[in-house]
Amino acid sequence: MEPGPAGERPSVAAARRSGAVLIASGQVAARDGKLIAEGRVGEDVSLDVARACARQCARNVLTAVRDELSGLGAVEHVEAVSVWVASAPGFTDQHLVADAATALFTEVFGDDAGRHARVALGVAALPTGSPVEVQATFRLRTP
Repeated sequence: MEPGPAGERPSVAAARRSGAVLIASGQVAARDGKLIAEGRVGEDVSLDVARACARQCARNVLTAVRDELSGLGAVEHVEAVSVWVASAPGFTDQHLVADAATALFTEVFGDDAGRHARVALGVAALPTGSPVEVQATFRLRTP
């Protein structure tokens, strides 16, 4: 089957559950339907603004999880977090940007349940011009 026209977007789930695992799709740094910043960190976006973006991305991940599960009570712990940072050449502080997302997960779930494996990657660009995108995987409580 051939893909549709370039402007046609496929339906993607904000979160997908498989047994005791919930994977939240990547979320950009949008609040109220608008990006809170645009561009590459170290060029158009400061480190502090990028950290605020990462925190907003993590909030958006938690919103997707909450909407899928009708709350956050079923989350046992955060398994893994991936953070992509649109980076200017030479920018090497992706881990400091990702720390802001990690901090939010720890605030929400506590030191033990919020502690997770993580990757922080620098990329040339992200969807819609967002400086940061965050994706996460969660372990759910079993009845």
